[in-house]
Amino acid sequence: MNNPAETIKIVIVGGGFGGVYTLKNLHKTFCGNRKVKIYLVSEKNYFLFTPLLHEVATGAINPENIVEPIRKVLGCCLAKFYLGKVKKIHLADKAIEVGEDKIPYDYLVLAPGAETNFYNIPGAEKYSFPLKSLEHAVKIKNHSILQIEKATHIKDRTERKKKLAFVVVGGGATGVEFATELEEFIKETFVHYYPREVIEDVSITLVQKNKDLLPQFDPKLRQKSLEVIKKKGVSVLLDTKVEEVKESEIILNNGSKIDTETVIWVAGIKPVGIEFDKTVEKSADGKIMVNEFLQMEESPEIFVVGDNAKIIYKDKNVSPPALAQVVIKQASVVASNIKLSIENKTLSPFIYKSSGSLVSLGQWMAIGEVAHFIFSGKTTWWLWRTVYLFKLLSWKKKVKVAIDWTINIFLPRDISQI
Repeated sequence: MNNPAETIKIVIVGGGFGGVYTLKNLHKTFCGNRKVKIYLVSEKNYFLFTPLLHEVATGAINPENIVEPIRKVLGCCLAKFYLGKVKKIHLADKAIEVGEDKIPYDYLVLAPGAETNFYNIPGAEKYSFPLKSLEHAVKIKNHSILQIEKATHIKDRTERKKKLAFVVVGGGATGVEFATELEEFIKETFVHYYPREVIEDVSITLVQKNKDLLPQFDPKLRQKSLEVIKKKGVSVLLDTKVEEVKESEIILNNGSKIDTETVIWVAGIKPVGIEFDKTVEKSADGKIMVNEFLQMEESPEIFVVGDNAKIIYKDKNVSPPALAQVVIKQASVVASNIKLSIENKTLSPFIYKSSGSLVSLGQWMAIGEVAHFIFSGKTTWWLWRTVYLFKLLSWKKKVKVAIDWTINIFLPRDISQI
């Protein structure tokens, strides 16, 4: 260490994948070292497993089963939790401002995460439902149920169809997984409780600005996913952009309109804004420029993880995919580099190598790609569930989600508004 007599304060901003996994890695590294203090600051007192939000929104998983109290996650004699919103980072003083307090740091890890990007499209933020938080997922589920309830009392079929039109904007993994789960939620669960003629008037449309769904996947898997989704009855509009969202319709770039009161916006994300006391170099999309060690060049004691980092390599700037696996790997590198920095040793660069990708296409179907191997079907679906199940932080939540999934195989999902 630089000075063994001094306590080293490491502050982590963000209670998502980046913050929590950085903390877990730091705990492994410094456990028992009383000269190190770790502080985690978050606006929420829980860690949210975001990859399963779409299942909460469609009644497949109980909301509390994908959250973990941060104080339980800490599990470290060196760590303290601070609930609050970071107002500003004071670079000169090496402190962050939280509420009325200032927390000093020797090392700072920024991992506040991302929020929905509406791309300044008129009406999108006002009339759409994002899917980035537990509150969003619950709101979507409640709204979907309410639309069905209202539709049962509408005699005019045109008006009823408008009430039952669901539009999902965004053909990436979240959009595809949500659209397929929504179709099953409505067509396989609601049909048990509502008039069949009402359920038959439900429509789900997936709008994708690119020429393919899931553009990060192999072309064969893109085509496979398109075929599966269409077979389920979901309409897919490719190479189509939303120009405006209104209270009861959306307008597309080809001039056509879709009558709908339900627009789920999963078309993109942007980094959560962070305020500094002086100018910090950022990319055009608002990300903080960092070197290959995930450090800010002008403040090397600050590391940036996840959606907030734009990595500067020798001849290019890189933003790895917005995936949990990327953030988890970056968290490991940052924790290691903080230790190396304390010991005045050479830091390790972050080099991203994909562990593979899996996307669920509803019950019994998923696609996957690992290295140059592609696969799909029931076995891939089981693999998808197994992988995500074991990524949950505690055995308690693993068991609860497994129970939810098992019940859903045999019984209809819950349709209670909460």
